[in-house]
Order: sequence, then structure tokens, then C-alpha cells
Amino acid sequence: MNSSGIRIREAISEDMFAIMELKKAMADYHRALDAFYLPGEELRPGFENFLRNRMDHEDAKIIVLETAYGLSGYFIGIIKKSKPFVVPEQTGHISDAFIEESYRGKGWGKRMLKEILDWFKRRGITHVELSVDVRNRTGVAAWEALGFVPYMFKMRLDL
Repeated sequence: MNSSGIRIREAISEDMFAIMELKKAMADYHRALDAFYLPGEELRPGFENFLRNRMDHEDAKIIVLETAYGLSGYFIGIIKKSKPFVVPEQTGHISDAFIEESYRGKGWGKRMLKEILDWFKRRGITHVELSVDVRNRTGVAAWEALGFVPYMFKMRLDL
């Protein structure tokens, strides 16, 4: 840990419960945007399985923001086979990223993203994608500030 008692490190299996709590907070935020999203508590079983499958997978990297109070953030990067209509064979995906509000705006997200992007680069990845709900103005602004640009819109029709 640095002098502020905060460090970024790779996640270990003992972090799963804390990561799931952070995911619950993110899910509840999205649920408030739209009832389409599962509440955090209902998301837990599926996310736990997702996390277990990625924890030691060679095509996934999970990092955490560890503070004196426990885990206060996490990022998950995954390498996936690209869609058949794009040039790169594989694409990096930021599947999850969350930092507790009290640690936002202090450069931790930028540092965590750099670590994930460096991992992608070492793996030969040249393009990274992520999804963010367009109504999540804070999230959209944060990703744009980190260099991401919109290039495709995903749309939904409720029947």
C-alpha cells in the first residue's frame, strides 16, 4: 500500500464477497435507472458464477482497489473473439468497472484502467470496448474523459 493506505492489485479468491458487494451497489444504481436491470441481490448468484469462472482464467484480468477499509473498487477486463465483421480477431472488453463514490475523481479509475489496458496490450489486443447505459451520465462522462468514444448504439424495444 502507498502512504495513503491505498493500492491496486490483482484480485484473489478471498476478494469475491467484497467484489460481489461492490457489484450489488452498481446493480442497484442501474436498477434505479431502469427496472429492466436486476436488483443487486437477485444478480448475486449469476455474478458469483461469472466471477468464479473468470478469477483464474487466462483471458480475464480482475483488479481491485484496496483501501484501509477494504475493497473500494474493481475492474474486470476480458479478451473475447471479435464479431465476424471487424478486422481484429480478438477484442478487449471492460466488462465491469466500479469505484465507490468517495474514491472517484482522485485518479484511481485512470490508474486501474491503465493497468487493464497494459494487460490488453501485452496480450496483443488493439481495440477495447465497453458498455455504459446512456442514462448514466456520470459513467458516460468518466469513460469519455478516459478516452473512450461512442461508435455504435445498442437499442432496445420493450414488448
